[in-house]
Amino acid sequence: MTQLPILVRASNLAKSPSNVRTVSDAVADAQLEANIAAKAVRQNLIGVPVSRKKGHYRIIAGGRRLDAVHRLIEKGVFDADYQLAVLVLGNAKDAIETSLEENFFNLTMNPGDTCRAFQDIIESEGKAPEDVAKRFGLTERFVRSRLRLADLADPIFEALRNGEITLNVAVAYASNSDRARQAEVFEMLKDGYYRTNVNEIKRQLAEDTYVGSDPKALLVGRDAYIEAGGRVDLDLFSDSTTERWIDGHLLNRLVADKLALAAETLREREGLAEVRIIPATHVTYNETWICARSRAKRPS
Repeated sequence: MTQLPILVRASNLAKSPSNVRTVSDAVADAQLEANIAAKAVRQNLIGVPVSRKKGHYRIIAGGRRLDAVHRLIEKGVFDADYQLAVLVLGNAKDAIETSLEENFFNLTMNPGDTCRAFQDIIESEGKAPEDVAKRFGLTERFVRSRLRLADLADPIFEALRNGEITLNVAVAYASNSDRARQAEVFEMLKDGYYRTNVNEIKRQLAEDTYVGSDPKALLVGRDAYIEAGGRVDLDLFSDSTTERWIDGHLLNRLVADKLALAAETLREREGLAEVRIIPATHVTYNETWICARSRAKRPS
């Protein structure tokens, strides 16, 4: 007959000395605590009875969950009589082996699966990134960064999920939200020397894009650029000067149109034969030498 868990007050539970996990992580513990505060404990603990103390148990698997509950009781988040489901082992000699099984076979979640899990929660439950962050004890920036990865071009996301690229490489591709451009750079670099070079990936993705403080961006203006269909790549770290304008070809056209209009106005006002436009902040010698004074012959 299968044994079922029983409900036991947290105050009657303590971690067993047989629990093999002695080193923990403060950040991970805080995340677990936040999740339990939001969603309660959804997995039963495993324990053994305390001799000569009826109704009390030592927990050999689930000690981190128990510690989190004790902290939440101390903070007044949970009531003092908060109960937990405990599967009681009949043989205390199995304690160390059971604790080892619980911890040793605990597989860290794949980053790709984490990204899609956050995305699914937001879409299916109608939650905001800050809600997900609170539920899992994470920063909002972390959740938004994972959501950004969930929108990677399919070949890149699958490479992340299959362990073919590292999380750092995936983050580099996410520096540009243009999925078509991501896929293009990934295809170009995937079999080459620079396939895992984060700086080269970012450099390739940044080609034909501009930051908000670029002279071309300042000349056209953000509103005019967006009105013309231009896209701005935003993240939690950008402001109006560092945000990236990803439709460089469109910005170049808008710059050329604006300079051409200004040149024509100047030509007509000053009575000039020609006003040449150069969309750059530095005029090279090659652009100026053809403008040397020409000497015409006097008509006879």
